This record gives sequence, structure tokens and C-alpha cells, in this order.
Amino acid sequence: MFRTFVAVTCLVLLVPGALAVDRVSGTEKGSLLVYPKVELRWDARGVLTQDTFITLNNDYNQDVDIQLYFVSETCTRVDNVFTLTKNQPVYWSAATGLPKGVSPWTVLGDPYPDPEGSGDLIMRGYILLWAVSNDPDTSGWEIRWNHLYGGATIVDYENGTAWEYNAYAFAVVNDAIPNGGVTGSEGILNLNGVEYAFGFEKLLLDFFASGSLAFSGGGRMVSHDTDLTLLIVTNDLRQETTGPRTTKAKFEIWNQNEVGFSGMEYCITKWDENLLSAKGGHFLIQNLQTDKGRARISGLQSAVCDHPPVMSTSESLLGVAAKVLLFDNTYLALSGTNLFGSGTKAATIWYDIPEAPPEKIISNDLPAAGPKVVW
Repeated sequence: MFRTFVAVTCLVLLVPGALAVDRVSGTEKGSLLVYPKVELRWDARGVLTQDTFITLNNDYNQDVDIQLYFVSETCTRVDNVFTLTKNQPVYWSAATGLPKGVSPWTVLGDPYPDPEGSGDLIMRGYILLWAVSNDPDTSGWEIRWNHLYGGATIVDYENGTAWEYNAYAFAVVNDAIPNGGVTGSEGILNLNGVEYAFGFEKLLLDFFASGSLAFSGGGRMVSHDTDLTLLIVTNDLRQETTGPRTTKAKFEIWNQNEVGFSGMEYCITKWDENLLSAKGGHFLIQNLQTDKGRARISGLQSAVCDHPPVMSTSESLLGVAAKVLLFDNTYLALSGTNLFGSGTKAATIWYDIPEAPPEKIISNDLPAAGPKVVW
């Protein structure tokens, strides 16, 4: 009886692990990386006051090609392809594209006034990149290469502060595909738990209310705000694109007394960044009623966000939150992280694979010569 009992118990303990679902991670390697937030700032004189530095690592002893897309909030985009050598770490400035030598972010357009009213000129958006084949027969096709990881560091030169976050990583989860093997659906990255890992169904936001003084101490008054960036994972990056997706970001909010609040929701198209103080509602301390809060964020289809011919859809989201701390109303400090998530939801990324250049025309295929024309 004892032996039977132990065997059954071990079986029960092993089942949950065996049924675990693969989904996006902020702490593991993958074949597809997503950097949800890139932001550049210039002052009124045109002097760069903030840059974003991107890091990328190949944790494998072979070279790999990388397909990279920069996408701005104004719906412009540009792609680059480059090679990571074995075990190579690289970085670059979004402002210059150096030292790696990729496109500078400014190729996407001109800086524009900060919609939050700071008086700065800004450019912002996100980065998608994934491993692709360098085999002549499958050149440019997405491949299994679960050896990529990286992050972003946002450096504020004006205020002398910086913060960073990890890139989200989607691994290829089909074990039948060997390392370096194509995923089987060229030009389409299926984030469905069968080909690549799932996205999240909900994001989890850990925040302090805007206007909170919870971090005050040591004779210093520290006020709090949060800069929240949300990104719709599904992207159509093709030339003949169906356009960016629109969804409703719905927030379920609780304060530290376990009181729940609803009603905070807004429409986003592709990408959104805002201070929680600008959103108001239960993000403000006078409405949340406590310093600490938490929220679940869902991307939902809603008639409120439908503007034909653009119709909203239910979407998987990724996000980054930065704590904005102001010391005695003079000194600014920042810290941030990518958001946790729960559940699973599928997403898709489409892109164009470059065609091979045409070969030399065979003479037998040329039309018969006509009369010579002299100009």
C-alpha cells in the first residue's frame, strides 16, 4: 500500500508541470524579442536630452541573422537585417544607430512636440526583432533560435538619471524544429503556443497612486507618478499592410484595502504611452484612497473604439511601467520594469521576405531584333 500511495502522489505532482503552457517571458531567452518602449527627446534648441540604448545578445556558438523593425507611434517603420556572430553582445543608440550601425531612429521622421506638454520634441515607439535563416534556399525566413536576449536603457541627460527594462522574449516552442530550422510558415510568426510561445491574456500593473507621497523620508518629500507604455503584440509589417490594430485597454483596479474599481478604460491603436496622472480616475490618490494599487489590463473588442473602416479587436498586450519620483519638487528620478502577465492569448506578426534577385536573361528568351533606330 505504501509503495502504491507514493507512486500515485508523485504522478499527481508531476502532472501540472507536464501541462505547463509556453508563453512570453521577460526573463528567458527566445527567437523573437519585443522592446515595447523607445523614446528620444530634444529641447527647444534641438539638443538631444534623452536617448534609448538597445542591447542584444546571441547566447550560442554559431552566427545568426537578425530581422529588425523599428516602428514609431506615428505609424512609420523601417527594417534592417544584420548578423550576430557566435556569442556576440551588441548595443546601439537609438538616436544614432551606432556603434552597431543600424538605422538611426530619426529615419522614421522628424521630432514632434511632446503630447504631454513638456515643451520637448520627441520621437518614440517600439522594436521587434527575430532570428532569420541565412540559407540561400530559405533566406529571410524566421527560424528557431532560442538564444536571443536583451534590453533597453533610457538615459535622461538633462536630469542625470536612467532606467532600464528587459526585452520580452518569445521562444519557438515546437520541439520538432531543430535549432536554426525554419518554423514552416515563412513571413508569418504565429504566437500561438504551437509555433512560438503565446502572448499574455492580461497584463498586471503594480503601481503607486499618482500624487502619493509614500516614498517620502529622511527629510525629503517624494511625490510619485507612473509612465505606462502599452503595445499591441499583433503587427502587420508588410508593404501591403492591413494596418495597425485597435483595442480597448480595460483596467480592473484594486487599492490596498482590497476595494475594487472599474470604469477605467481607453482605446489604443498599436501603441500608447501616458502618465497615469494624465489618465486620472482611480490612478489618482484622491480617488484610489490609498497609496498602493494594482490593476489587471485586458485588450478587448469594443464598439466604443470602432471607427469604420477601422474596427477594434481583442488583443494580447505587452507593457512597460516607469516610476517617476520627484524629490522636493526639484530632482527627478526614474526606475522601471516590464509588466507581468497572466493567461494566454495568441497573436501574429506578418512581414515581407525579400525576393531573390533575378538571374541574367537567357538570349533565347529575347524578342527578335527590330530595325535599328538612330536618334
